[in-house]
Amino acid sequence: MNVSRKVSLIALLTAVSVATDYLLVGVPNVKLMDGLVFLGANLFGFEVGGSVAILSWLVYGTINPYGSATPGLLLVLMGSETTYALAGWGMRRLNLAVGSGMSRRVVLGFVGFVCAAIYDFITNVYTGIYFYAGPIWNRVVYSLIMGIPFSLIHEVSDFLVFMLVVPVLISAFARLGSQVRVESVAAH
Repeated sequence: MNVSRKVSLIALLTAVSVATDYLLVGVPNVKLMDGLVFLGANLFGFEVGGSVAILSWLVYGTINPYGSATPGLLLVLMGSETTYALAGWGMRRLNLAVGSGMSRRVVLGFVGFVCAAIYDFITNVYTGIYFYAGPIWNRVVYSLIMGIPFSLIHEVSDFLVFMLVVPVLISAFARLGSQVRVESVAAH
């Protein structure tokens, strides 16, 4: 894929990611960003998905209605978001056939759930270490426990987004395959 097409895809997916995050700002931990990062990596490679992850958090984490993330937290958010890019890229690289119909949707939902759990664990550990007082182990455990409700919302919403929205987007891009050179295994 040529550079201008790759940059255009990164810009498009990042813009949609950030715009939908702002639209869903009133619903904590429910967002389409995760699915779009996965989609970018699954269809166009890790470079696209990883770039969407980093750029989406750079914008949304800096210009956020709840306040800007600290530089350290911003790096953790961007790095954790690449979990979705790794999953999308990995499914593509390993040529994992995820079936069709409902089985494909359930596999994608499970992948979204697992990625969200990894993301939430990393970000909650960071939060415990850097934002709470007391012995480090207590801070981490406290943060993980206090984060359970938010993590569950995030994990369930990602399961649903990956099960219901991501397959539709994969199919839509696959229909445009000759124009954007989609090579996703999840689209089959």
